[in-house]
Amino acid sequence: MSRSPKRPELPARREPLSTDAFWAFAVWCWSQPEARSRLLHWQDHHQIDVLLVLFACWLPDRRGSPVWRKLAQGSGDWNRRVTRRIRTLRRRIPERSWADGYRACLALEQSAERVEAAWLTQTARLGRSEAPASPALSERLRRLFPALSESEIDRFLADLRS
Repeated sequence: MSRSPKRPELPARREPLSTDAFWAFAVWCWSQPEARSRLLHWQDHHQIDVLLVLFACWLPDRRGSPVWRKLAQGSGDWNRRVTRRIRTLRRRIPERSWADGYRACLALEQSAERVEAAWLTQTARLGRSEAPASPALSERLRRLFPALSESEIDRFLADLRS
């Protein structure tokens, strides 16, 4: 049985936010089978932006509600206009009969997600404040993704902790 990679360290409160550090965290989360399964379900059944979920789990310090609204709006817009369209195309390509086309679309989809990750970290970097602390992570996810039940969010967070 292979072990999943070690969970990346979260950035310290005063460190600059890094797209590469966030991406490493996102890849680690994606490597957790239970978490990946739940994220795919949320993506396919609730149109939840997986990168925004992971960013909300990764971001270590204070951001006020206006910053979270901007992050959710901008990443949701990119996800709807770009990433979901590429994903839809990739899913229409029969992987076995046209492996090169499938891999090319998968690479394009991952590139679109990297662009979103860079935008999230850059926007959050600009939005740092000493505003009142944002709520606990489970509450933050409930506010950002009201379509998800409290138990779904709690199970996801348990998946990441195990």
